[in-house]
Amino acid sequence: MQLFKGLTSRLIILFVLVFVSITLMFLWFMGNSSRSYEQQATQALHEELAAHMLIEAQILKNGEIDPKALKYTFHNMMLLGPAFEIYVTDTKGNLLAHAAEEGKIKRDKISLDPIKAFISPEVQFPLLGDDPRHPNRQKIFSAAPINYEGRHQGYLYVIIGSELEDKIIANLTNNRLLNESLILGGSALLFALFVGTILIWLITRPLSRMTCNVLMYQEEQRWHRNQRLNLVENSTSWLSSNEEVALASVIDNMSEKIARQLEQLKIKDIQRKELLSYISHDLRTPLSSLTGYIETWQKQFGDSAEESSAHYIDVAQRNAKVLSGLVEQVFELAHLETGSVELHREPIAVAELAQDIMDSFDLRAQQAGVELDVSPKDTSLQVDADIAKLERVFGNLVANAIRHTPPGGRIVIRFDLVNFDNQEKVHITVQDSGVGISKDQLPRVFEAHFRASNKTDSESGNAGLGLAIVKALLALHHSDIEVESEEEQGTSFSFYLPRYRIT
Repeated sequence: MQLFKGLTSRLIILFVLVFVSITLMFLWFMGNSSRSYEQQATQALHEELAAHMLIEAQILKNGEIDPKALKYTFHNMMLLGPAFEIYVTDTKGNLLAHAAEEGKIKRDKISLDPIKAFISPEVQFPLLGDDPRHPNRQKIFSAAPINYEGRHQGYLYVIIGSELEDKIIANLTNNRLLNESLILGGSALLFALFVGTILIWLITRPLSRMTCNVLMYQEEQRWHRNQRLNLVENSTSWLSSNEEVALASVIDNMSEKIARQLEQLKIKDIQRKELLSYISHDLRTPLSSLTGYIETWQKQFGDSAEESSAHYIDVAQRNAKVLSGLVEQVFELAHLETGSVELHREPIAVAELAQDIMDSFDLRAQQAGVELDVSPKDTSLQVDADIAKLERVFGNLVANAIRHTPPGGRIVIRFDLVNFDNQEKVHITVQDSGVGISKDQLPRVFEAHFRASNKTDSESGNAGLGLAIVKALLALHHSDIEVESEEEQGTSFSFYLPRYRIT
């Protein structure tokens, strides 16, 4: 039974069974077709046999069947050979005369429907009629109506292929068929085994190899390396007996393990976000206190303090503000990642808001030698969004553009009305003429803590969280941000917001 457990063995056996079955069905079909063709040709050849016998025999005398003439006809037909059986019926199909021995006749009445179809002009061969010597069998025949002085008396019914001929043919056919079946069946079986084994082995070989490798990988995770040889033997033995069951079991186990690991990763990610939120919250209080005390010291003792002391305090103040900004960014990103942020949508004059953002960066832009612009300055253009979060988006994008634009460059916020997803939207683009982003870094610009190597200023207060925050804020608005950039040509960030129409 071990032979039938392997996938390859079972497929080979199935292939052989199907092949032999198709061969036997083909032989049966060909035998029936040949038999049907032979019957058609024989019946067509003897179509006028019964009619000629009536003309030659003259079996009627004074309107009645003449026994002597009938006996003479039977005798003449026997001289031709035992291949024909002659019967005379009345108009209802009852047998009136025959040459069969006593006890040979199994039915005294036959159906006249085949006889009537035979003598019709539109007859189609082969046409089978009842065999009086068998209760159920039908055979090909020839028939002719018996008429006397315009009156229908019955039919001359001639079976083509006598009972004796059937027995002889059956014996010959059985012996021949047995020999041919054994030869053909054996040949088909050998051919199926040879071809099927090669084809199925080629098809299942990759599956078997993959199953073996997967089994070895799984077991190597459980056992020590000093048990590896025994492991391979066990897994190979298992594989040879049931490859698909082994592979399915391993896949199920690995799927469960992956599911558990994904669940653990989700838990770890939630814990990470909560930790960032807690740390950021805890750092804000001492930083605020530190910044407040430094500002108070500068106000009270800044003018009278020594130059070196004032310098140290100024450095401490700048770094405290940078650290406070970084903590604010980490807190904001962690808060966004928790999914607990709510939107407060309202109509916003987006061009006016963008201009206010540009004005807030005007001093910084002048120091960097960068020109700021909004196009078009259409105060009637409104979008449906959260104003605080959209302001944060504009602020982060403009600050990022200033950091990456050299003196003499230009930053512009553009607005275009478009139909997007069967809805009228405002296409917003923040474009700069800066140094651009290399293609290998472009896919990572929205990753948290990623900092491109192309910024033009020496600012150290950027933790690489600004664009990640932008992406998260726009995701709350169900909007995706896209970036296009060419080195030394500039970068553009674009996104869509639904237009608000005053009704």
